[in-house]
Amino acid sequence: MGCQGVGSMDKNDRYRLSLLGEFKDRTTEADFLAENLGRSKTITAYLALICGSIFALFLANSYLTERGTLVFFRIAPLRLGLIIFSVLVFLAARAITKHTHLILVATAYQVALALTYLLTLKHYDSLNFFSILGLNVIILGIYLMPNKIALSQVVSLVFSVLFFISPIRKMNGLQAHEFRRIIAYHAILLAYCNVSCLWAGRSARQRFAANMELLQLSARDPLTGIYNRKKFDDSLDECIDSARRSGDPLSLVIFDVDDFKTINDQLGHLVGDNVLRVLAAAVRNVVRDTDIFARWGGDEFVILLPNTDLAEAERVVDRIRKSVKDLCPAAPDGITCSFGVARYEAGDSKESLVRKADDRLLQAKMGGKGRIVS
Repeated sequence: MGCQGVGSMDKNDRYRLSLLGEFKDRTTEADFLAENLGRSKTITAYLALICGSIFALFLANSYLTERGTLVFFRIAPLRLGLIIFSVLVFLAARAITKHTHLILVATAYQVALALTYLLTLKHYDSLNFFSILGLNVIILGIYLMPNKIALSQVVSLVFSVLFFISPIRKMNGLQAHEFRRIIAYHAILLAYCNVSCLWAGRSARQRFAANMELLQLSARDPLTGIYNRKKFDDSLDECIDSARRSGDPLSLVIFDVDDFKTINDQLGHLVGDNVLRVLAAAVRNVVRDTDIFARWGGDEFVILLPNTDLAEAERVVDRIRKSVKDLCPAAPDGITCSFGVARYEAGDSKESLVRKADDRLLQAKMGGKGRIVS
């Protein structure tokens, strides 16, 4: 009878998308937004600058054609206010460091565009079909702004409803069938904007998920599913740098399976491979998410324990030692592992820390099976 496997890793659901095209997992969505922050804030900044420039042209045209009139004195402050706000958004967006702040800025600017347009139309006694064109341009501007799709939908829908309740009634000679046709065309525009944004958002997130999965695969050992040596080496450099700067404790564990060659020779390599799989799964249940557990090579494994002193590391190792013994009924004496535990000390390099843990592993192997030396 061979070893009883503990099953493969649960299917990763962190990349599932919602109906709005966003990751259901909040952490994954936050990672995606953080990675795209630079692009999003650049688009927000320059889109605000473009919109501000367009309103500046409208203000200049009003000055040439309507100056001295009551309408000009009413709408000029509105357009000037949006121009100033556009410049402020341009400056603020470029300096933003958190995507949550960018969402607030983008939403505020979308609302400002809609309100400025509605309040401007309010001061005209009559309107023409160019007002409909302006409505559509503002809607396109709202959806071009990098923002959460739900917020863009709310702003555009409220803006559209308010437009069709009040300003459109000022259009001279508007017939009922024309009114219905305008609403239908506008509904088509809203549908197009929503589908386009949803498609673009889903596509971007699918590319992000594919890239993340490739990175995960490149950092994983294909047999056990835990981290590989390259990932461990990179993490060790980072953790040593962090421990050196902060003074926080850092411990390293190196261990291997006792008499693993005998298991391979007597029970076969397939059983040996399964021993490594079930061993990795058992250890993964003991270590924390913040710990780095990796296959060092062959039947050797390493565990990097950030913010963990030597005494706590010994307690973790003891739990691992007890948890692996009965994993393989086919092995007459069960599975035992030998452990070498070392702590980071001032002046240690990556090589010296690994050497200390490896020397203690050799001492454990010389002293017998299932020993811990630290």
